[in-house]
Amino acid sequence: MLGQALGLTDAEFDALQGDDYRSSALFNEREKAALSWSEAMTLNAAKRDGAHWNDLRRLFSDAEIVEISLACAMFNMINRLNDSFRTELESEEYNRRQHRAVGVTAQALEDYACRICGR
Repeated sequence: MLGQALGLTDAEFDALQGDDYRSSALFNEREKAALSWSEAMTLNAAKRDGAHWNDLRRLFSDAEIVEISLACAMFNMINRLNDSFRTELESEEYNRRQHRAVGVTAQALEDYACRICGR
């Protein structure tokens, strides 16, 4: 739901299945680098993968790398806890209703983030 709120299309979701995003014209170089880094972190291979690290260093500031890495780590932690505790997740319909009620948008998230970082 969050991806849809941020404007990801069905075609982009489809490309994110497997490795299709790497060759997809739907994502730019920075997006592909962030996705590859997140995938390497999720697979616990980031430390051994110099190519992903070098791409990040070339395309992102130190603060952006930390932000991408922390977001990935947080979602990995949540997934591990939910899997371990056998958490029953909400239905897709429930999440759709919640999204409409909350009205999360890319601009709302940007405004919130900018208040925190002082931009």
